[in-house]
Amino acid sequence: MPGVRSISTRLTAPPAVEVGVLSRRGILSHERHGNLIWVVVVVVDGFSIVSKLAGGILGIDWSIWLSGGLAERCFMGRNVYGAVMGPGRGLLSSRWMSVRLIVLVLVLVACQRVAARDEEHHCVMYGVCYEIGMHKQNCPTTEKAKPLDSLMAEEILKRRCGFVFEDEKMPLCCDLSQLIELDNNFKNGEGVFGRCETCTRNMLYSICSMACSPEQSRFLTAHTTIIPSTPNNISYVSKVDYRIDRAHVQGVYDSCKGVILPSSGKYGMDIACGGWESTGCTAERWYEFLGDSINNDYVPFLIEYQYPENAYNRYNQDVLHCNEGYNDSNSCSCVDCFDSCPVSDPPKAVDPGFLVGDLNGVTFVVAVVIGGFGLVIVLFSGFYKSSGSSFEFPKFCGGFPAVNVGLTKFFTCWGTFCAAHPVLVIAICSWIVVGLCYGIIHLQITTDPVELWAAPESRSRVEKDYFDSRFSPFHRTTQLFIKPTKQNYVVHQTSTGNITFGPAYDKEFLLAVFELQEQIELIGQDEDAGLEKICYAPMTAAGQETVLSECTVQSVFGYFQNDYDKFNNIRTDIEGFEVNYLNTINDCTRNAYIPACFGPYGGPVEPGIAVGGFPKPASGESPDFRLATGVIITILIKNKANKDELGPMMEWEKKYIEFMEQYRNPLMDIAYTAERSIEDGIDAMSEAEMFTVIISYVVMFVYITISLGKISGIRTFFKESKIILAVGGIAVVLVSVACSLGFFGYLRLATTMLTIEVIPFLVLAVGVDNIFMLVHAFQRIDRVQTPETDKAIGKALGQIGPSILLTSASECCCFAIGGLSPMPAVNTFAWYATVALFVDFVLQITAFVALMALDERRVASGRLDLFCCVKSDKTMVGNEEIGILESFVGKYYAPYLMKKPVRLTVLAFFIILSSLSLMVVPNVEPGLDQELSMPKDSHLVKYFQFMAELLWMGAPVYFVLKPGLNYTSVVDQNLVCGGVLCNDDSVQTQLYLASRYPEITRIARPSSSWLDDYIDWLSIDSCCRYNSTDGSFCLSSNTFCQSCPREYDETGVRPTVEQFERYMEFFLSDIPDDRCAKAGRAAYLTALNYVTDSSGHLNVHDSYFMSYHTTVVTSRDFYEALEWARKITDDIQQMLDEKGAGVEVFPYSVFYVFYEQYLTIWSDALLSLGLSLAAVFVVTLLVTGLDIVFSLRATTDPEPKFSITESHNL
Repeated sequence: MPGVRSISTRLTAPPAVEVGVLSRRGILSHERHGNLIWVVVVVVDGFSIVSKLAGGILGIDWSIWLSGGLAERCFMGRNVYGAVMGPGRGLLSSRWMSVRLIVLVLVLVACQRVAARDEEHHCVMYGVCYEIGMHKQNCPTTEKAKPLDSLMAEEILKRRCGFVFEDEKMPLCCDLSQLIELDNNFKNGEGVFGRCETCTRNMLYSICSMACSPEQSRFLTAHTTIIPSTPNNISYVSKVDYRIDRAHVQGVYDSCKGVILPSSGKYGMDIACGGWESTGCTAERWYEFLGDSINNDYVPFLIEYQYPENAYNRYNQDVLHCNEGYNDSNSCSCVDCFDSCPVSDPPKAVDPGFLVGDLNGVTFVVAVVIGGFGLVIVLFSGFYKSSGSSFEFPKFCGGFPAVNVGLTKFFTCWGTFCAAHPVLVIAICSWIVVGLCYGIIHLQITTDPVELWAAPESRSRVEKDYFDSRFSPFHRTTQLFIKPTKQNYVVHQTSTGNITFGPAYDKEFLLAVFELQEQIELIGQDEDAGLEKICYAPMTAAGQETVLSECTVQSVFGYFQNDYDKFNNIRTDIEGFEVNYLNTINDCTRNAYIPACFGPYGGPVEPGIAVGGFPKPASGESPDFRLATGVIITILIKNKANKDELGPMMEWEKKYIEFMEQYRNPLMDIAYTAERSIEDGIDAMSEAEMFTVIISYVVMFVYITISLGKISGIRTFFKESKIILAVGGIAVVLVSVACSLGFFGYLRLATTMLTIEVIPFLVLAVGVDNIFMLVHAFQRIDRVQTPETDKAIGKALGQIGPSILLTSASECCCFAIGGLSPMPAVNTFAWYATVALFVDFVLQITAFVALMALDERRVASGRLDLFCCVKSDKTMVGNEEIGILESFVGKYYAPYLMKKPVRLTVLAFFIILSSLSLMVVPNVEPGLDQELSMPKDSHLVKYFQFMAELLWMGAPVYFVLKPGLNYTSVVDQNLVCGGVLCNDDSVQTQLYLASRYPEITRIARPSSSWLDDYIDWLSIDSCCRYNSTDGSFCLSSNTFCQSCPREYDETGVRPTVEQFERYMEFFLSDIPDDRCAKAGRAAYLTALNYVTDSSGHLNVHDSYFMSYHTTVVTSRDFYEALEWARKITDDIQQMLDEKGAGVEVFPYSVFYVFYEQYLTIWSDALLSLGLSLAAVFVVTLLVTGLDIVFSLRATTDPEPKFSITESHNL
């Protein structure tokens, strides 16, 4: 702070002494007395006076001595220190003495000593004498400072530099024109750093001192340029050497480096540090850019900051840290100054818990215990049986044989009836089948990935639907990943040394990429259905028609504004080095927010989605985009919640895909996608799978035909084959699937082509088993004892029917349990499979039994298979030979397996294998590789591979606040905002703190905030503008309009309710530019929904705050990002509930609906397995007549295909 500061130091114990503080007009002092000897030290700008005095009490008011010009010249802007040290013993022992006189006298003496030196200081520039572009150039001078002679100049000085020069009447080295230039130039800095007043004040110290200090010559050296062609050879200041204290520069930088740009979530230093992003910026680099008139359009002349050792010849001023506020201002908020944040523990990654090596400790211990226990039981049972002892289960464990007898009788009677009336049974079955199959015409098939993965009532789907309906669906993305076929690095020689660029920056390759981009942008132009009709163009003014250049396209070519001349431009710098396209890429990839790097659409081209393949940076560091191995082209297309309105977008994307399928270039390797690509891929995969289904059924048909009939030779092939029966069995399976489709067609339960293709495999596998069991059971019937065909078939069904019932009922129950899954694709598959299996079971014990009876009648009548009208001349005799496989199992495999050492070894092996499997189960990574979800020949497979390799930037994430807050209320504003006076636990603050730990929270940067930017926008003169004639809206770029009047509430920093309500529409219509970066149309046009009632009162309903996730590639990355987003919003929701806000908050990103299931997949899987085992046990228990032992065996057997009659022999 300017003025005199005093330091009082006692050499011994109290009483203490406080030295008065000197002001401009006098001394504000209070005193404490003591019987002391004093040592007084006064230091004024390096001059020191030391005196040892003793005196009495003097009540003289010395302040009048300092009221004249001497004090004005001596103390203004100086560092004056006073130290009083005492008491000393031995010289004098007096009464109470006054310290005030001693200090004043010494200060005045010091002042006299430096007065002569002051006479040497003068101005080095004063006034304006020339203009270059939009800047006014100062005139060189050696004159003394002069008082301001304009009320307007005094007003600007007071507003901008009043805390530096507290008396606007004092002599200064600036006039009105200079102050106007200072005011205009600092508006841009205010737009970036204005959220933190401590920062802007610290910045203005050196700026105001350079412009107006009466001691300019002490720390400034002006270099002039003479213009010989002008009258009197006009000269102007073209360069200034600014000698400044390094600690001051560092202090200003430290107070500003944390300031956030809410619209982008980036730091202010990302755009205010020249070619350096915030992570690479330093105090010296920042000030170098602040003085760079070549690369910084807001600097009127070159300022070279120098850091000399001589303290007197350099400018210095102590500045406050960002968490401190000046007397009439507030400190910076937590979002802009981390030191202002409340002390809290950082978020912690998920604790892996107890581990044994890399294995989960709990499952490891459980597996060891189970395995050890199982081995002990096996060994004990072997020893127990070898001793001759035997063990029998209690009788009640065997159940009630009456149930099994009853089931056998029922199926025997049922089989006999169906075999005796085959035509009637088939006719009835056909009528039922036709009725069910008719429902297929109502079948609904979906290919929408969202419909497949997320249930309508799931949280992610509900939140997605809410977001889409309140705002708009996330943009449709068309994207290309392009790698050069030649992976050669490029070395560029510059004045600062050689720079190595990755293969992506080969000039020939880039030119080919730019040509490809132009061709893509021209798709549909010949049909008046070009990209500009459907693209996302946030910078298009309201009511204006979008042109192609305004479409949001992120590519390297945007750094050159899609201009070949700029790309090919080559020049030589002052040191003789070539300056070409690589220099531009180097600057723009380091700081994409330099206006010169903006794409044609009017916004930045993020290097993270323009290039890729560079080395992964260490935590907290920026990536080196210069080492990229590939480039990316991203085109954003408007999306619609109503799918009926997507026709033009889908059509353009179709043409784009067709174009890319035909495009070839030897210089590049391309992977591409469009929003419709996944749906197209699902359709293509469905069509491709149909051929697989047909092949599998043909193969199964041939296998059944050969296996069911016991063919002894070619001559007797049609006598012994079972072709018709095989066709019937296959038909039963297909009809079962068709009935299931028709049944759910009536219910309007949508499904997918994948479900339709997979279910036939499932039902075929189950159905064929039952077919073989029925046929082989019939073939084993002793026809001598049971000569009647219908009774023989009935007897066979009686033997095998309970087993078929058991397996079919168990399978239906298990698939029905699968129907409890919230995932639509799994849910519909499970229900369709359940009905198909049920129908298959019914048809097998009815229609297929009838077909067996008809086929047996054919055999008995000597007719040929397939040619039923042809009768054989020889009577067919059944072939009773045992098959090779059956013979091998019965004679060799089973006897060997039943040997005691083999049995124990097999059991021990499977126990050990099961234990080892249990140990590693927790290490199974939930998720689905995206490449596996598409056909191998799909262009998406390559796209997913390239995306994992090249893409660095994560997806946007939106934190949505539902209606309930009154945003015109300061109390509710403080719950949300992140600026001055906002709550320490506000929404913005919590999101900011989460972004500080991106490796854990998966939040890459602070979120945008329409509320903070709106408040800042209202406070900046160059932003809010209106037409003075009718009060209508004006763009901030329209300098002919008037600035909106500033109206603040009692806090002094927030707009009044009336102003907040009046200019919201202006804010959302204003397009950001270099005059006003806070304008809201580009970032916030769709970020909030509001209504204005008839009386003009504003009511903001839904709004969102957008950030970005870190790079997400694997399934784990995706669902962890979702999990952390929900954790963050849970904390925010808790805060809102505690404050009684009555508002809900939730996170949304475009991929959440696809990965929500993985958050609960372990618990869901264990629940499904448990319910399935329980269902199998209960069904088996009921079917076997409460036979516990048999039920346990069946529960542990995934497919119990043995007769229930065996259960009573256990």
